[in-house]
Amino acid sequence: MRRQTDCSHLTAPHVPGAKVLSINATERWNYSVPATPPFLLSPVQDLNICDVTVLLTHAGSQDQVTVKVWLPLQSWNGRFQANGGSGYVAGEFDLTLGPTVNDGYSSASTDAGVGFDFLSPGAWALDADGSVNFDALVDFSYRSVHDVAVVGKEITKQFYGTRPKYSYWNGCSTGGRQGMAAAQRYPKLFDGILAGAPAINWAKYVVGEQWPQVVMQQEQTFPSTCELKFFSDAAINECDELDGVKDGIITDPGKCSYDPLQSVGQVVQCDGQNITITNSTATIVKKTLQGPLDPSGERLWYGLNFGAPLDSLVNTTTTNDGTRTGFPFFVNDQWIKYFLARDPNYNTEAIDYDTFLDLFWQSYTEYNDIIGTDDADLSSFHHHGGKLLMWQGLSDQLIAPGGTIDYRDRVECLMGGADRTNDFFRLFFAPGVDHCGAGSTIGATPNDPFKALVDWVEQGQAPDLIPATVNDETKAERIICAYPQVATYQGGDADSAASFTCV
Repeated sequence: MRRQTDCSHLTAPHVPGAKVLSINATERWNYSVPATPPFLLSPVQDLNICDVTVLLTHAGSQDQVTVKVWLPLQSWNGRFQANGGSGYVAGEFDLTLGPTVNDGYSSASTDAGVGFDFLSPGAWALDADGSVNFDALVDFSYRSVHDVAVVGKEITKQFYGTRPKYSYWNGCSTGGRQGMAAAQRYPKLFDGILAGAPAINWAKYVVGEQWPQVVMQQEQTFPSTCELKFFSDAAINECDELDGVKDGIITDPGKCSYDPLQSVGQVVQCDGQNITITNSTATIVKKTLQGPLDPSGERLWYGLNFGAPLDSLVNTTTTNDGTRTGFPFFVNDQWIKYFLARDPNYNTEAIDYDTFLDLFWQSYTEYNDIIGTDDADLSSFHHHGGKLLMWQGLSDQLIAPGGTIDYRDRVECLMGGADRTNDFFRLFFAPGVDHCGAGSTIGATPNDPFKALVDWVEQGQAPDLIPATVNDETKAERIICAYPQVATYQGGDADSAASFTCV
């Protein structure tokens, strides 16, 4: 196929609020991106691209932000897509650029100036004097979203001689949060935003994720992964068939009334040993499902749904002497150490209920305005014609679905009701699916929510449902319905999507 253009005449883009330090463009032919699980499961091969690297800095800041833009040398589809990050990184460069360009898009990704350690912000969170590096935090939280869109679209225009017809954001978790930062702070940037499992309530939920570890320490009980799976399986066994289909999936967790305490005294086979479920272990699971409470019993944040895996937040490890102890999830552990205690050596195992409460409100008070991304006012995004498609697994063990429902409900209240909100914002919950579709849960995973977004933006086809496939050997067909509707079995072949309707 003939080339569409070449790399030789690109110049530094204008980025409001920033100074471009350098731009470098290289043609790459037959370029490949190797598989890198869990971020990229299959290799992307035989790409012909213009690979552009833009370095920039912001006025009054000591930062240096990298934006990567990849442009197909052949068969550009006329669209631009920016991709988000995960954990503590704002973008994953080749791992998202490759698949996006392979689909014909010009694509952009950014490191936000904070590097690529998704497990820890240790390299950038604190200045030399131990104070928080707010410039870096602002870049990570939202400013880099503006940069990557402006640079990506300007370079696309230079390269092809025309603006992209449509511009999209695509991200999950941190990437979903970044998409919501775009909708709230930069409503003109994108025609369509796909926000998967968005970490929109960061300042609250991240500390909330520490709750199960605090409960374990207070109970001085540290369940094994096998015991935790017993409770998830027990909830599924009790509530699976409430939807009329036995498939290992709880379609509507709100209808499940399983109580972990009812399993006290049962014997579980774990690693060849018989283990009796104790009251302390059941209490830990019950409090994890409830979510963190203040001393008066009022909810601070949401818990998990019945049937969700528990092993990320109720995680444990075994020391050299064979003692099992708590092992916090990296996002909450690192947030507390670097941004709240401002001490990389802070012992999160020492957090009791009172300390937890102090940390929770400290996080919200000091950081919600920067990284909260939970502003319900989407009127500007709506006014500019943007479409927002949000989706999440109902068995997400990292981002509590209750927080996502709370956000959608607040948007409805502010925007004038469900019908007006549905004009531009639709939310889909995937039963049985873990965080961003990861893990080994048997759930109804959406087949292609991004295609549904594109059809909505470009064809005006507002999605009432998204096709899905059950993640087991049956590969049964399902549908996922726009909230608050739920896919309801009507009888017939339970492996066929035609047997379900949205109610």
